[in-house]
Amino acid sequence: MKLTLLLLTLTSCAALAATEESTNKTFQVQPGGKLVVDVDFGSIDVTTNSTDAVNVNVWRKVTRGSAEEEQKFLSENPVVLVQDGNTVTIRSHSKTKEKFNWFKGSKNRNEAKFTIQVPAQFNAQLNTSGGGIAASDVTGEVKADTSGGELRFARLHGPLNGDTSGGGIRVTDCEGQIKIDTSGGGIEVTGGSGTLNGDTSGGSITVKTFKGPASVDTSGGGITIENVAGKI
Repeated sequence: MKLTLLLLTLTSCAALAATEESTNKTFQVQPGGKLVVDVDFGSIDVTTNSTDAVNVNVWRKVTRGSAEEEQKFLSENPVVLVQDGNTVTIRSHSKTKEKFNWFKGSKNRNEAKFTIQVPAQFNAQLNTSGGGIAASDVTGEVKADTSGGELRFARLHGPLNGDTSGGGIRVTDCEGQIKIDTSGGGIEVTGGSGTLNGDTSGGSITVKTFKGPASVDTSGGGITIENVAGKI
């Protein structure tokens, strides 16, 4: 019995083996350009640097039944990095939809992190079908959309539009027209100024020390508002 359990454990460990891939690239741009990220899975983290360059680091890890299957998936579903003028685009979309394999006993897993640095004055359009999105210290328009993850924004200056179908939203010291929406999480706004429009279908809302009008709505939680200088 002990031998059988040991063999099962070893088999399970072998099934958890994964193949990792890392990509780094730098694009020379001018302030005021645009970053576009459109991917099937993975988290996105955008920060700024003191240069006129977009620095991209992509890390991916896939788990399949064998190393050959993992390598095949990575090669058939590459991350495409393209520069067109002052716009840098990062795209990755799976060509086929994968299903759970009962015979292998485990679900195929995909993980990814897209870590990007942009000039301080830049615009960003960020979209992932599975992962959180974070953006900080950017001056420009930021649009962020995820089908399953948390949204975190800090010290942004410019219009902000954030939407998640399954996660909380945290906004800290952002200035501009702020519109945030979540279908399954709480909203927390601290500091900042401009106009705030926040909506959640399943969580509480907290707004503290915001300068400007605030319109918030929740279908499933409490609302706390403190020290807001504007129409509520």
